[in-house]
Amino acid sequence: MNLHADPRSPYPEDVSSQWILQRSGKPMFVFAHQDDETAMAGVIQRVAGDDQRGRFVWWTNGDGPASALGADLDEYAKTRMAETARALSRLGLSQERKTELCTSEVSIYKYMIDMNAGKQAADRALLFFTREAERIRTVFEEEQPDRVFVLAWQGGQPEHDLVHVMAVRAVRQLRKQTGRPLPIIQVPAYEYGNLWALRFGPEFHGDRRVLLLGKNELEAKMAAFEAYPSQMELLERFRRIISVTSFVGRLLGHGATLESYLGREDYGVVDPNTDYTRSTHRFERLDYPFDDFEKTPIRFSTMVAPIAAHLLRDS
Repeated sequence: MNLHADPRSPYPEDVSSQWILQRSGKPMFVFAHQDDETAMAGVIQRVAGDDQRGRFVWWTNGDGPASALGADLDEYAKTRMAETARALSRLGLSQERKTELCTSEVSIYKYMIDMNAGKQAADRALLFFTREAERIRTVFEEEQPDRVFVLAWQGGQPEHDLVHVMAVRAVRQLRKQTGRPLPIIQVPAYEYGNLWALRFGPEFHGDRRVLLLGKNELEAKMAAFEAYPSQMELLERFRRIISVTSFVGRLLGHGATLESYLGREDYGVVDPNTDYTRSTHRFERLDYPFDDFEKTPIRFSTMVAPIAAHLLRDS
């Protein structure tokens, strides 16, 4: 079997890690927020670090945290996007590879809440998300990628899950048009309330693979994290989580520093038969814990799942 040959199908068993990580072809990377790319900074460097290929797409403008910080929405969004430009540079990529769709996170959350505000409001929300999905599909049509990298469908953050579904929708339509396999590769980000940041958790039963970063790749990844001073509080929180993980690990005979933890990246090929109307958790309260908009909790079953079903119904 030629591990670098194009896969016969998009199923995990037909897609080799060597093909996924090859420095050739037309990879596309799709994110919800500025700084999401740091979760797969090693994969990005391995695939596109010579700046000869790759399209990097951000759905939102990153303005979500602005209100809580007392910052102006537009100015905060500009700050986040400027930080992304620095992060890409530190990963060896030029700005010409960046596509920013600049949708306000505030608007996205308002429409998610509208899913529970009666049929008329829900219909408006579904129209909004369909239009957003079409914007993403248009980028796919223009780029014609051969593989797509996206954050994992994992119930950790609703915009991560929604952009994952929008990427799946675009890929399914391209598969129909072209007959190409077009595998989707997912990388876990984080889940509030547990210690499985940047790892597939114990409830995940899909395709699991691991990339171990070299010294230079890890240094560039750390530099990309540090390109986001607006997110330093989140990075410090992550450091504290790793400290707890390290303490537990030492009790079990092995430990972890932030650097050693970030030196491993989990990834895997998405099963084309994934059911996006089902929670990834045994108990739905584990989806998006502590995530709310104006004190209204975000719920998978009444907000994200109906949006996913609507977007994928004809794909």
